[in-house]
Amino acid sequence: MTPLLLAVTAIIAYSFGSLSTPILSSHIYFHENVLNYSRDNAGITRFLKRHGWKGVGVIALIEAIKVIVPVLLGSLLMLIVDQSKIGSAFALFCVVLGTNFPILYRFHGEHSLLAVAVGTFFVSGEVAFAGIIVFIVVYIFSRYVSLSALGAMLVMCLVAIMSVDDTIVRNIYLLTGLLVFVEYRRSIPRLIKGKEKKFRYKEDVTYMFDDDYGSRQN
Repeated sequence: MTPLLLAVTAIIAYSFGSLSTPILSSHIYFHENVLNYSRDNAGITRFLKRHGWKGVGVIALIEAIKVIVPVLLGSLLMLIVDQSKIGSAFALFCVVLGTNFPILYRFHGEHSLLAVAVGTFFVSGEVAFAGIIVFIVVYIFSRYVSLSALGAMLVMCLVAIMSVDDTIVRNIYLLTGLLVFVEYRRSIPRLIKGKEKKFRYKEDVTYMFDDDYGSRQN
């Protein structure tokens, strides 16, 4: 029974993770195709620059839903065998795996730290809060998103080691953290060499000069 439940959880969670949050957001809320942006404008950070704080809210909401649904389902499925925490942790791992390596996009994925932060609340609230605080502090002082993400994930892994009692849940969570480190593997050398780009919010208003901008406002 347990292997079957884990298999169902894996399929559902990976499928949810494989969905692109920027593409979903652009179609559902902004009624445009993010793939029509220039190549350097298709990532989440460029998407946020284009749509401002409204874009931040929409991205965060859709990403949260994309994580909460499969993690809750994983928890409920594994509750059948009295292992709901394992179900949550395993579902989170599969969501992050799908986010980083989505089969729909030839395994070229997106950043998954927000997914990890949301899903971690189902594993351990104190681990999630520790990561959020570290991310904010590091970003304020450095303006490096990648450094903030790496620092936050490192702290969350350390806090998980110290506070999560269930060995299986803890190990699954550490594997999830490893996925995040793999995701940022190219940023580490750039950070060491001082070549990583800093992120500062500046709203992109160039879309106002598009030929069809006026017609979209009517």
